[in-house]
Amino acid sequence: MNPSSIPTQPAMSEQALPSEVSIQSDTWLNRYRNFPVFSKTWFRYRTVAFVGVYIFIAALVTVIAAVTKGDWKVYAVTMVPVMLAALSLTTVGQAMAVWVRQKNFASRKETILLCVALLSGVAISYGVAQATDNLAKFVIYGDANYKVVSKNKKSNADHQQPSASATADAASASAQTPASVPAETSAASSTKSEANSASVAKPETKEKPVDNDSVKLDKLIQLIIGSFPIAFLIIYTASGFDLWFFFRQRKRLAEALRQQELKRAQDARREAELRLSVLVAQVEPHFLFNTLAGVRSAILTEPLRATAIVDHLVDYLRSTIPQMRGDGTSEQGRLAKQLEAARAYLGLMQARIPRLSYSVESELKDAAFPPLLLISLVENAIKHGIEPKIGPVHVAVNARYFDDGDEEKLEVSVSDNGVGFGGTTSGSGIGLANIRERLESMYGDKAKLTLKARPEGGVIASIVIPLIA
Repeated sequence: MNPSSIPTQPAMSEQALPSEVSIQSDTWLNRYRNFPVFSKTWFRYRTVAFVGVYIFIAALVTVIAAVTKGDWKVYAVTMVPVMLAALSLTTVGQAMAVWVRQKNFASRKETILLCVALLSGVAISYGVAQATDNLAKFVIYGDANYKVVSKNKKSNADHQQPSASATADAASASAQTPASVPAETSAASSTKSEANSASVAKPETKEKPVDNDSVKLDKLIQLIIGSFPIAFLIIYTASGFDLWFFFRQRKRLAEALRQQELKRAQDARREAELRLSVLVAQVEPHFLFNTLAGVRSAILTEPLRATAIVDHLVDYLRSTIPQMRGDGTSEQGRLAKQLEAARAYLGLMQARIPRLSYSVESELKDAAFPPLLLISLVENAIKHGIEPKIGPVHVAVNARYFDDGDEEKLEVSVSDNGVGFGGTTSGSGIGLANIRERLESMYGDKAKLTLKARPEGGVIASIVIPLIA
Protein backbone atom coordinates (compact mmCIF):
# COMPACT_ATOMS: atom_id res chain seq x y z
CA MET A 1 0.00 0.00 0.00
CA ASN A 2 1.16 3.48 -0.81
CA PRO A 3 1.99 5.28 2.49
CA SER A 4 0.29 8.40 1.22
CA SER A 5 -2.97 6.46 0.93
CA ILE A 6 -3.07 5.57 4.64
CA PRO A 7 -5.76 7.75 6.26
CA THR A 8 -4.59 10.13 8.94
CA GLN A 9 -6.59 11.95 11.53
CA PRO A 10 -7.30 15.67 11.26
CA ALA A 11 -5.28 17.94 13.49
CA MET A 12 -6.52 17.98 17.06
CA SER A 13 -8.85 20.87 17.73
CA GLU A 14 -9.01 22.58 21.12
CA GLN A 15 -12.31 24.24 20.30
CA ALA A 16 -15.64 23.09 21.69
CA LEU A 17 -17.35 20.31 19.78
CA PRO A 18 -20.34 21.01 17.51
CA SER A 19 -23.72 20.81 19.19
CA GLU A 20 -24.57 17.56 17.40
CA VAL A 21 -21.51 15.85 18.94
CA SER A 22 -21.04 17.25 22.48
CA ILE A 23 -23.39 16.84 25.45
CA GLN A 24 -23.58 20.63 26.00
CA SER A 25 -22.93 20.53 29.76
CA ASP A 26 -22.11 23.66 31.76
CA THR A 27 -21.38 22.00 35.12
CA TRP A 28 -17.75 21.86 36.20
CA LEU A 29 -17.98 18.07 36.63
CA ASN A 30 -18.94 17.36 32.99
CA ARG A 31 -17.64 20.43 31.18
CA TYR A 32 -14.73 18.43 29.75
CA ARG A 33 -17.18 16.40 27.64
CA ASN A 34 -17.84 19.48 25.50
CA PHE A 35 -14.34 19.14 24.02
CA PRO A 36 -12.61 16.47 21.91
CA VAL A 37 -11.52 13.50 24.01
CA PHE A 38 -7.75 13.48 24.70
CA SER A 39 -7.35 17.14 23.76
CA LYS A 40 -5.46 19.51 26.04
CA THR A 41 -8.63 21.38 26.96
CA TRP A 42 -10.42 18.11 27.74
CA PHE A 43 -7.50 17.00 29.93
CA ARG A 44 -7.45 20.27 31.87
CA TYR A 45 -11.18 20.33 32.65
CA ARG A 46 -11.26 16.61 33.47
CA THR A 47 -8.33 16.87 35.87
CA VAL A 48 -9.95 19.80 37.67
CA ALA A 49 -13.23 17.86 38.01
CA PHE A 50 -11.65 14.66 39.36
CA VAL A 51 -9.19 16.40 41.70
CA GLY A 52 -12.07 18.44 43.12
CA VAL A 53 -13.95 15.23 43.91
CA TYR A 54 -10.84 13.72 45.54
CA ILE A 55 -10.37 16.79 47.75
CA PHE A 56 -14.01 16.61 48.86
CA ILE A 57 -13.71 12.89 49.72
CA ALA A 58 -10.45 13.41 51.62
CA ALA A 59 -11.95 16.27 53.62
CA LEU A 60 -15.05 14.22 54.43
CA VAL A 61 -13.01 11.20 55.61
CA THR A 62 -10.78 13.48 57.69
CA VAL A 63 -13.78 14.98 59.46
CA ILE A 64 -15.22 11.52 60.18
CA ALA A 65 -11.88 10.29 61.54
CA ALA A 66 -11.57 13.35 63.76
CA VAL A 67 -15.12 13.00 65.14
CA THR A 68 -14.79 9.28 65.83
CA LYS A 69 -11.26 9.77 67.25
CA GLY A 70 -9.86 6.97 65.13
CA ASP A 71 -6.26 5.91 64.91
CA TRP A 72 -4.50 8.62 62.91
CA LYS A 73 -1.74 6.19 61.94
CA VAL A 74 -4.21 3.88 60.23
CA TYR A 75 -5.82 6.89 58.56
CA ALA A 76 -2.44 8.11 57.23
CA VAL A 77 -1.19 4.79 55.86
CA THR A 78 -4.58 4.22 54.18
CA MET A 79 -5.56 7.62 52.76
CA VAL A 80 -2.20 8.83 51.46
CA PRO A 81 -1.53 5.85 49.13
CA VAL A 82 -5.15 5.77 47.96
CA MET A 83 -5.25 9.47 47.10
CA LEU A 84 -1.88 9.47 45.32
CA ALA A 85 -2.82 6.35 43.35
CA ALA A 86 -6.17 7.90 42.36
CA LEU A 87 -4.42 11.10 41.27
CA SER A 88 -1.95 9.09 39.20
CA LEU A 89 -4.75 7.01 37.71
CA THR A 90 -6.52 10.22 36.69
CA THR A 91 -3.60 12.01 35.04
CA VAL A 92 -0.69 9.81 33.92
CA GLY A 93 -2.35 7.67 31.26
CA GLN A 94 -4.48 10.58 30.05
CA ALA A 95 -1.43 12.83 29.65
CA MET A 96 0.26 10.18 27.48
CA ALA A 97 -2.96 9.80 25.46
CA VAL A 98 -3.06 13.57 24.86
CA TRP A 99 0.54 13.41 23.62
CA VAL A 100 -0.35 10.57 21.24
CA ARG A 101 -3.38 12.48 19.91
CA GLN A 102 -1.30 15.60 19.28
CA LYS A 103 1.09 13.64 17.03
CA ASN A 104 -1.67 13.03 14.46
CA PHE A 105 -0.76 9.40 13.74
CA ALA A 106 -2.63 7.19 11.30
CA SER A 107 -5.96 5.90 12.59
CA ARG A 108 -4.89 2.32 13.36
CA LYS A 109 -1.57 3.30 14.90
CA GLU A 110 -3.25 5.98 16.99
CA THR A 111 -5.78 3.49 18.34
CA ILE A 112 -3.04 1.07 19.45
CA LEU A 113 -0.96 3.81 21.06
CA LEU A 114 -3.96 5.20 22.95
CA CYS A 115 -4.70 1.77 24.45
CA VAL A 116 -1.02 1.33 25.39
CA ALA A 117 -0.95 4.78 27.00
CA LEU A 118 -3.99 4.12 29.20
CA LEU A 119 -2.79 0.66 30.23
CA SER A 120 0.62 2.12 31.06
CA GLY A 121 -1.11 4.70 33.23
CA VAL A 122 -2.86 1.92 35.18
CA ALA A 123 0.43 0.04 35.68
CA ILE A 124 2.22 3.20 36.83
CA SER A 125 -0.62 4.01 39.23
CA TYR A 126 -0.38 0.53 40.75
CA GLY A 127 3.35 1.05 41.26
CA VAL A 128 2.70 4.44 42.85
CA ALA A 129 0.16 2.86 45.23
CA GLN A 130 2.57 0.11 46.32
CA ALA A 131 5.54 2.43 46.75
CA THR A 132 3.53 5.03 48.66
CA ASP A 133 2.00 2.35 50.91
CA ASN A 134 5.40 0.92 51.82
CA LEU A 135 6.89 4.37 52.38
CA ALA A 136 4.02 5.47 54.64
CA LYS A 137 4.28 2.30 56.76
CA PHE A 138 8.04 2.69 57.05
CA VAL A 139 7.77 6.33 58.12
CA ILE A 140 4.95 5.77 60.65
CA TYR A 141 5.58 2.23 61.94
CA GLY A 142 9.24 1.77 61.03
CA ASP A 143 8.37 -1.36 59.02
CA ALA A 144 7.46 -1.24 55.32
CA ASN A 145 5.78 -4.69 55.59
CA TYR A 146 3.64 -3.80 58.61
CA LYS A 147 0.16 -5.41 58.34
CA VAL A 148 -2.31 -2.86 59.62
CA VAL A 149 -5.47 -4.91 59.12
CA SER A 150 -4.15 -8.20 60.61
CA LYS A 151 -2.77 -6.43 63.70
CA ASN A 152 -6.12 -4.82 64.37
CA LYS A 153 -7.95 -8.11 63.99
CA LYS A 154 -5.57 -9.84 66.41
CA SER A 155 -6.00 -7.07 68.96
CA ASN A 156 -9.77 -7.36 68.74
CA ALA A 157 -9.57 -11.15 69.12
CA ASP A 158 -7.46 -10.79 72.31
CA HIS A 159 -10.04 -8.46 73.83
CA GLN A 160 -12.96 -10.78 73.01
CA GLN A 161 -11.35 -14.13 74.20
CA PRO A 162 -11.98 -14.93 77.97
CA SER A 163 -8.93 -15.67 80.12
CA ALA A 164 -7.96 -19.28 80.91
CA SER A 165 -8.00 -18.65 84.66
CA ALA A 166 -11.52 -17.28 84.55
CA THR A 167 -12.67 -20.34 82.68
CA ALA A 168 -10.97 -22.67 85.20
CA ASP A 169 -12.52 -20.86 88.16
CA ALA A 170 -15.95 -21.11 86.64
CA ALA A 171 -15.47 -24.84 86.07
CA SER A 172 -14.29 -25.47 89.65
CA ALA A 173 -17.15 -23.46 91.12
CA SER A 174 -19.68 -25.44 89.21
CA ALA A 175 -18.04 -28.72 90.26
CA GLN A 176 -18.39 -28.00 93.97
CA THR A 177 -21.49 -29.13 95.90
CA PRO A 178 -22.68 -27.78 99.27
CA ALA A 179 -21.66 -29.84 102.35
CA SER A 180 -25.15 -29.81 103.75
CA VAL A 181 -26.50 -31.99 100.91
CA PRO A 182 -26.72 -35.62 102.09
CA ALA A 183 -24.93 -38.38 100.23
CA GLU A 184 -28.21 -40.11 99.47
CA THR A 185 -29.49 -36.97 97.79
CA SER A 186 -26.37 -36.70 95.74
CA ALA A 187 -26.61 -40.29 94.68
CA ALA A 188 -30.27 -39.89 93.79
CA SER A 189 -29.56 -36.83 91.84
CA SER A 190 -26.83 -38.66 90.02
CA THR A 191 -29.11 -41.55 89.22
CA LYS A 192 -31.88 -39.19 88.10
CA SER A 193 -29.49 -37.30 85.89
CA GLU A 194 -28.35 -40.49 84.26
CA ALA A 195 -31.93 -41.50 83.69
CA ASN A 196 -32.80 -38.14 82.22
CA SER A 197 -29.75 -38.26 80.01
CA ALA A 198 -30.71 -41.69 78.79
CA SER A 199 -34.29 -40.64 78.16
CA VAL A 200 -33.43 -37.54 76.16
CA ALA A 201 -30.54 -39.07 74.25
CA LYS A 202 -31.06 -38.91 70.50
CA PRO A 203 -29.66 -41.21 67.89
CA GLU A 204 -26.57 -39.94 66.15
CA THR A 205 -27.10 -38.41 62.67
CA LYS A 206 -24.59 -38.79 59.90
CA GLU A 207 -23.31 -35.43 58.55
CA LYS A 208 -23.65 -34.78 54.81
CA PRO A 209 -20.39 -34.49 52.85
CA VAL A 210 -19.41 -30.96 51.75
CA ASP A 211 -19.23 -30.32 47.99
CA ASN A 212 -15.89 -28.56 47.54
CA ASP A 213 -16.62 -27.59 43.92
CA SER A 214 -19.85 -25.87 44.95
CA VAL A 215 -18.05 -24.01 47.72
CA LYS A 216 -15.32 -22.85 45.33
CA LEU A 217 -17.93 -21.69 42.81
CA ASP A 218 -19.79 -19.73 45.48
CA LYS A 219 -16.57 -18.07 46.61
CA LEU A 220 -15.69 -17.18 43.00
CA ILE A 221 -19.12 -15.61 42.43
CA GLN A 222 -18.83 -13.65 45.65
CA LEU A 223 -15.35 -12.47 44.63
CA ILE A 224 -16.57 -11.30 41.23
CA ILE A 225 -19.60 -9.50 42.65
CA GLY A 226 -17.53 -7.94 45.44
CA SER A 227 -14.77 -6.71 43.12
CA PHE A 228 -17.14 -5.32 40.45
CA PRO A 229 -17.60 -1.85 42.05
CA ILE A 230 -13.85 -1.41 42.47
CA ALA A 231 -13.16 -2.60 38.90
CA PHE A 232 -15.82 -0.22 37.55
CA LEU A 233 -14.31 2.68 39.51
CA ILE A 234 -10.79 1.91 38.24
CA ILE A 235 -11.96 1.63 34.61
CA TYR A 236 -13.90 4.89 34.91
CA THR A 237 -11.04 6.77 36.57
CA ALA A 238 -8.44 5.39 34.13
CA SER A 239 -10.47 6.70 31.11
CA GLY A 240 -11.56 3.27 29.92
CA PHE A 241 -14.98 4.69 29.10
CA ASP A 242 -13.39 7.85 27.68
CA LEU A 243 -11.61 5.65 25.13
CA TRP A 244 -14.97 4.29 24.01
CA PHE A 245 -16.34 7.84 23.87
CA PHE A 246 -13.32 8.83 21.77
CA PHE A 247 -14.07 6.26 19.04
CA ARG A 248 -17.75 7.14 19.07
CA GLN A 249 -16.99 10.86 19.05
CA ARG A 250 -14.47 10.51 16.22
CA LYS A 251 -17.04 8.77 14.04
CA ARG A 252 -19.75 11.33 14.75
CA LEU A 253 -17.32 14.24 14.33
CA ALA A 254 -16.16 12.92 10.94
CA GLU A 255 -19.78 12.69 9.82
CA ALA A 256 -20.49 16.23 11.07
CA LEU A 257 -17.42 17.60 9.27
CA ARG A 258 -18.42 15.76 6.10
CA GLN A 259 -21.87 17.32 6.24
CA GLN A 260 -20.34 20.76 6.78
CA GLU A 261 -17.97 20.31 3.83
CA LEU A 262 -20.86 19.13 1.67
CA LYS A 263 -22.92 22.15 2.65
CA ARG A 264 -20.02 24.51 1.93
CA ALA A 265 -19.45 22.88 -1.47
CA GLN A 266 -23.14 23.19 -2.32
CA ASP A 267 -23.16 26.84 -1.26
CA ALA A 268 -20.02 27.53 -3.29
CA ARG A 269 -21.50 25.83 -6.34
CA ARG A 270 -24.71 27.80 -6.08
CA GLU A 271 -22.76 31.02 -5.65
CA ALA A 272 -20.54 30.24 -8.65
CA GLU A 273 -23.56 29.38 -10.79
CA LEU A 274 -25.26 32.59 -9.69
CA ARG A 275 -22.19 34.64 -10.58
CA LEU A 276 -21.96 32.93 -13.97
CA SER A 277 -25.64 33.54 -14.59
CA VAL A 278 -25.21 37.22 -13.72
CA LEU A 279 -22.19 37.40 -16.03
CA VAL A 280 -24.17 35.82 -18.86
CA ALA A 281 -27.03 38.23 -18.25
CA GLN A 282 -24.55 41.13 -18.48
CA VAL A 283 -22.69 39.87 -21.55
CA GLU A 284 -25.55 38.59 -23.70
CA PRO A 285 -27.35 41.93 -24.16
CA HIS A 286 -24.07 43.53 -25.25
CA PHE A 287 -23.47 40.69 -27.67
CA LEU A 288 -27.00 40.94 -29.09
CA PHE A 289 -26.80 44.71 -29.50
CA ASN A 290 -23.53 44.43 -31.43
CA THR A 291 -24.90 41.65 -33.61
CA LEU A 292 -28.09 43.56 -34.42
CA ALA A 293 -26.05 46.67 -35.18
CA GLY A 294 -23.97 44.60 -37.59
CA VAL A 295 -27.13 43.30 -39.24
CA ARG A 296 -28.45 46.83 -39.63
CA SER A 297 -25.28 48.08 -41.27
CA ALA A 298 -25.05 45.03 -43.55
CA ILE A 299 -28.65 45.28 -44.76
CA LEU A 300 -27.88 48.39 -46.76
CA THR A 301 -24.57 47.30 -48.22
CA GLU A 302 -24.50 43.47 -48.04
CA PRO A 303 -28.00 42.02 -47.76
CA LEU A 304 -26.78 38.43 -48.16
CA ARG A 305 -24.33 38.81 -45.29
CA ALA A 306 -27.07 40.35 -43.14
CA THR A 307 -29.26 37.32 -43.86
CA ALA A 308 -26.42 34.96 -42.93
CA ILE A 309 -25.87 36.85 -39.67
CA VAL A 310 -29.53 36.50 -38.77
CA ASP A 311 -29.52 32.76 -39.61
CA HIS A 312 -26.44 32.13 -37.46
CA LEU A 313 -27.93 34.22 -34.64
CA VAL A 314 -31.05 32.07 -34.67
CA ASP A 315 -28.95 28.88 -34.54
CA TYR A 316 -26.89 30.29 -31.70
CA LEU A 317 -29.89 31.37 -29.64
CA ARG A 318 -31.63 28.03 -30.26
CA SER A 319 -28.64 26.17 -28.78
CA THR A 320 -27.77 28.50 -25.91
CA ILE A 321 -31.05 29.80 -24.49
CA PRO A 322 -32.12 26.41 -23.04
CA GLN A 323 -28.74 26.16 -21.31
CA MET A 324 -29.07 29.66 -19.87
CA ARG A 325 -32.52 28.88 -18.51
CA GLY A 326 -31.32 25.64 -16.91
CA ASP A 327 -28.02 26.97 -15.57
CA GLY A 328 -29.30 27.67 -12.10
CA THR A 329 -30.50 24.11 -11.55
CA SER A 330 -28.60 21.87 -13.97
CA GLU A 331 -25.43 20.35 -12.57
CA GLN A 332 -24.17 18.93 -15.86
CA GLY A 333 -24.69 19.54 -19.55
CA ARG A 334 -23.56 17.54 -22.55
CA LEU A 335 -20.44 18.03 -24.66
CA ALA A 336 -22.33 17.69 -27.95
CA LYS A 337 -24.60 20.61 -26.99
CA GLN A 338 -21.63 22.75 -26.01
CA LEU A 339 -19.83 22.04 -29.29
CA GLU A 340 -23.00 22.83 -31.22
CA ALA A 341 -23.34 26.17 -29.41
CA ALA A 342 -19.66 26.99 -30.05
CA ARG A 343 -20.05 26.15 -33.74
CA ALA A 344 -23.14 28.39 -34.03
CA TYR A 345 -21.39 31.24 -32.23
CA LEU A 346 -18.26 31.01 -34.40
CA GLY A 347 -20.46 30.90 -37.52
CA LEU A 348 -22.17 34.07 -36.33
CA MET A 349 -18.79 35.73 -35.67
CA GLN A 350 -17.53 34.68 -39.09
CA ALA A 351 -20.58 36.35 -40.65
CA ARG A 352 -19.71 39.52 -38.73
CA ILE A 353 -15.92 39.21 -39.22
CA PRO A 354 -15.26 37.66 -42.65
CA ARG A 355 -11.49 37.36 -41.99
CA LEU A 356 -12.24 34.80 -39.25
CA SER A 357 -11.97 31.07 -39.86
CA TYR A 358 -12.73 28.35 -37.33
CA SER A 359 -12.83 24.60 -36.73
CA VAL A 360 -14.68 22.46 -34.17
CA GLU A 361 -13.40 18.89 -33.74
CA SER A 362 -13.93 16.18 -31.14
CA GLU A 363 -12.60 12.67 -30.53
CA LEU A 364 -15.76 11.86 -28.54
CA LYS A 365 -19.30 11.76 -29.76
CA ASP A 366 -20.65 12.97 -26.44
CA ALA A 367 -19.80 13.18 -22.71
CA ALA A 368 -20.80 15.09 -19.62
CA PHE A 369 -19.67 18.71 -19.65
CA PRO A 370 -20.90 21.69 -17.58
CA PRO A 371 -23.02 24.16 -19.59
CA LEU A 372 -21.84 27.63 -20.68
CA LEU A 373 -18.15 27.03 -19.87
CA LEU A 374 -16.98 26.33 -23.42
CA ILE A 375 -18.91 29.20 -24.95
CA SER A 376 -17.37 31.53 -22.36
CA LEU A 377 -13.86 30.53 -23.50
CA VAL A 378 -14.82 31.03 -27.16
CA GLU A 379 -16.27 34.46 -26.43
CA ASN A 380 -13.11 35.35 -24.49
CA ALA A 381 -10.93 34.33 -27.46
CA ILE A 382 -12.97 36.44 -29.88
CA LYS A 383 -13.08 39.49 -27.64
CA HIS A 384 -9.46 39.57 -26.43
CA GLY A 385 -7.61 37.79 -29.22
CA ILE A 386 -9.41 38.00 -32.54
CA GLU A 387 -11.11 41.38 -32.67
CA PRO A 388 -8.01 43.43 -31.74
CA LYS A 389 -5.85 41.71 -34.41
CA ILE A 390 -5.62 42.96 -37.98
CA GLY A 391 -5.63 40.37 -40.77
CA PRO A 392 -6.73 36.74 -41.00
CA VAL A 393 -7.47 35.02 -37.71
CA HIS A 394 -8.40 31.48 -36.74
CA VAL A 395 -10.11 29.83 -33.74
CA ALA A 396 -9.92 26.07 -33.15
CA VAL A 397 -12.07 24.14 -30.69
CA ASN A 398 -10.87 20.62 -29.84
CA ALA A 399 -12.14 17.93 -27.47
CA ARG A 400 -10.08 14.84 -26.61
CA TYR A 401 -9.75 12.26 -23.87
CA PHE A 402 -6.60 10.87 -22.23
CA ASP A 403 -5.53 8.70 -19.30
CA ASP A 404 -4.26 10.41 -16.17
CA GLY A 405 -3.01 7.58 -13.99
CA ASP A 406 -6.01 5.37 -13.21
CA GLU A 407 -8.55 7.98 -14.30
CA GLU A 408 -9.74 9.06 -17.73
CA LYS A 409 -9.87 12.80 -18.34
CA LEU A 410 -11.65 14.99 -20.87
CA GLU A 411 -9.86 18.06 -22.24
CA VAL A 412 -11.70 20.76 -24.18
CA SER A 413 -9.47 23.53 -25.55
CA VAL A 414 -9.99 26.78 -27.43
CA SER A 415 -6.96 28.11 -29.28
CA ASP A 416 -6.57 31.27 -31.36
CA ASN A 417 -3.80 33.05 -33.22
CA GLY A 418 -4.83 36.49 -32.02
CA VAL A 419 -2.79 39.15 -30.26
CA GLY A 420 -2.10 36.92 -27.23
CA PHE A 421 -0.64 38.22 -23.98
CA GLY A 422 3.06 37.54 -24.44
CA GLY A 423 3.45 34.79 -21.83
CA THR A 424 1.56 32.45 -19.51
CA THR A 425 -1.14 33.45 -17.10
CA SER A 426 -3.76 31.89 -14.93
CA GLY A 427 -6.32 34.51 -15.86
CA SER A 428 -7.72 37.10 -13.52
CA GLY A 429 -10.91 38.17 -15.30
CA ILE A 430 -14.32 37.84 -13.73
CA GLY A 431 -15.40 35.25 -16.31
CA LEU A 432 -12.34 33.07 -15.85
CA ALA A 433 -12.54 33.34 -12.06
CA ASN A 434 -16.17 32.20 -12.16
CA ILE A 435 -15.24 29.26 -14.38
CA ARG A 436 -12.56 28.20 -11.89
CA GLU A 437 -14.93 28.47 -8.95
CA ARG A 438 -17.53 26.43 -10.75
CA LEU A 439 -15.06 23.71 -11.67
CA GLU A 440 -13.78 23.56 -8.11
CA SER A 441 -17.27 23.32 -6.63
CA MET A 442 -18.22 20.50 -9.01
CA TYR A 443 -14.98 18.47 -9.24
CA GLY A 444 -12.64 19.74 -6.52
CA ASP A 445 -8.98 19.35 -7.44
CA LYS A 446 -9.81 16.86 -10.23
CA ALA A 447 -10.57 19.67 -12.70
CA LYS A 448 -8.59 22.71 -13.81
CA LEU A 449 -8.58 25.66 -16.21
CA THR A 450 -5.30 26.73 -17.82
CA LEU A 451 -4.35 29.53 -20.22
CA LYS A 452 -1.05 29.40 -22.13
CA ALA A 453 0.59 31.43 -24.82
CA ARG A 454 1.13 29.61 -28.12
CA PRO A 455 4.65 29.71 -29.64
CA GLU A 456 3.24 30.84 -33.01
CA GLY A 457 1.17 33.56 -31.33
CA GLY A 458 -2.18 33.65 -29.63
CA VAL A 459 -3.54 31.82 -26.63
CA ILE A 460 -4.78 28.34 -25.88
CA ALA A 461 -7.30 27.92 -23.07
CA SER A 462 -8.20 24.41 -21.91
CA ILE A 463 -10.57 22.84 -19.39
CA VAL A 464 -9.73 19.39 -18.01
CA ILE A 465 -12.37 17.42 -16.10
CA PRO A 466 -12.96 13.75 -15.27
CA LEU A 467 -14.42 11.87 -18.22
CA ILE A 468 -18.02 10.90 -17.44
CA ALA A 469 -20.09 9.29 -20.16
